[in-house]
Amino acid sequence: MSIRVLLSTKHKVVSEGIAAVLRTHPDIHLLGMANTDESTQALCAESGPDVMLLGLHAHGQQDLNLMQKIAQQPISPHIVAFSGDTHRHSIIEILDAGAKGYVSTTSSIDELMSAIRSVASGRHYLCQTATSEMMASVRKMRAGDGSGKNHLGSREEQVLRLIADGFSSKEIARNLQIAPSTVEVHRRNIMRKVGLHKVADLTRYAIRNQMVSV
Repeated sequence: MSIRVLLSTKHKVVSEGIAAVLRTHPDIHLLGMANTDESTQALCAESGPDVMLLGLHAHGQQDLNLMQKIAQQPISPHIVAFSGDTHRHSIIEILDAGAKGYVSTTSSIDELMSAIRSVASGRHYLCQTATSEMMASVRKMRAGDGSGKNHLGSREEQVLRLIADGFSSKEIARNLQIAPSTVEVHRRNIMRKVGLHKVADLTRYAIRNQMVSV
């Protein structure tokens, strides 16, 4: 079954280049292209894509607002954002706005394809450039105050990584060879320790602390 993709970017040359590549992949079905906020929302509502590729301007609050609107729809696509801004703060803003994947405009087309396939399967994806930036920032943060994931036990860290990668409690139990009830206990303990109560919040926490598989 093909992945139904909607492409939205205000740069026509970029849009046509990405579209040409997408059409060469048999597992990708390009539903259409949009170049304004209005056409993006209309085409998204009309076509119901599995994945939306959304091009962002650096420090573009309007683009973030658009992503939030799309992500908050009752039935929303998995969003892969691509941008030239690889600062850690900007990446976190993009993830908080609803993106499941992030790819830098300096990345290869192979990374973009990996992002599409990863988010379509329910996983998160950060390109290598973004991962390196996040790792460097987290190391500095930990060196400064020692905060982050250190107060979680090793098994809790394993469970959190798998939660962030999109696995269900039953899948985590099979992966770690423990009972599903034990996974639920770890999940409750993790939420209590980090002060978060939603899977999306736990995922962002894991990404911020460089615990998620990317």
